[in-house]
Amino acid sequence: MKNKGVAAVLLSYVLWGLFPIFWKLLADVNSVYVLCCRIVFSLGVSALVLLALGRLKSALALLRDRRTLLMMLACGVTVSINWGGFIYCVSTGHVLDASLAYYINPILAVLAGALVFKERLGAARWCAVALAAAGVGAQVVIEGQFPFWAMVMAVSFTLYGAIKKKADVPGNVSMLLETLLVSPVALAVLIVMELRGGPVSAGAVTGWRLLLLPTAGLVTYLPLALYSIGIRRAELSLTGILMYINPTIQLICGLLLYDERMSPGMLITFICVWVAILVYTIGGTFGKKRAAKRLGEASQ
Repeated sequence: MKNKGVAAVLLSYVLWGLFPIFWKLLADVNSVYVLCCRIVFSLGVSALVLLALGRLKSALALLRDRRTLLMMLACGVTVSINWGGFIYCVSTGHVLDASLAYYINPILAVLAGALVFKERLGAARWCAVALAAAGVGAQVVIEGQFPFWAMVMAVSFTLYGAIKKKADVPGNVSMLLETLLVSPVALAVLIVMELRGGPVSAGAVTGWRLLLLPTAGLVTYLPLALYSIGIRRAELSLTGILMYINPTIQLICGLLLYDERMSPGMLITFICVWVAILVYTIGGTFGKKRAAKRLGEASQ
């Protein structure tokens, strides 16, 4: 059971890592249009899955609670920003920025844990946060350019994770409610763009692209479903290490598939973040060993 859980989580990270390949196929379509389609079709897939499981009615009933409704709305807004940022980065040739965002995200999650959930951080984790911040600052100093989209994606996903943890709603149910609450806006934007002769009249959404857009819902839902299944069975320490497969594959895609260039400033940023991750991982490992040792001594 545990091995199946690890396999499911691993596959989810691989699929997320390969996301640039899918969204690159829609690079000629307006990013806002693609984002709105992603939201609407993700809602459709989520609703169909919960309907098949006989849980759609109970899932919708959760919105009667005002706190849950507001949290799901906040989740919907933050994940939409993250999705939009990713689609924009891929379509404009900034896959490396998307990769950097998901390398930074675990470090920001540590900081969010300290600030929001009052989790105690050891010296190693504070050092990791400082190194990641230094890496971002280095790019600003060297090139006079702030990694805007990388930070937008990292911050939005960190906020999304923090809100989702507070809400404590199952993954597949959460995805339904999040997309349901932001879908009215997405649908309105799609209608306005169509009436104004947006991407469809320009010829971008024709042929095989008409098939890709509905597929966006399934592409979005599948890795999330695998992750939700696997995370319950796999060890958290292992899944924490496996998460770096996602940005690593994206980094490889950017460099090898799309010939993106890593500037000196960005290289220093990546190096600082990689070192931060190493410090964070090693510090966490030693921290667990010390805690286990103290627990063993106390039980004697």
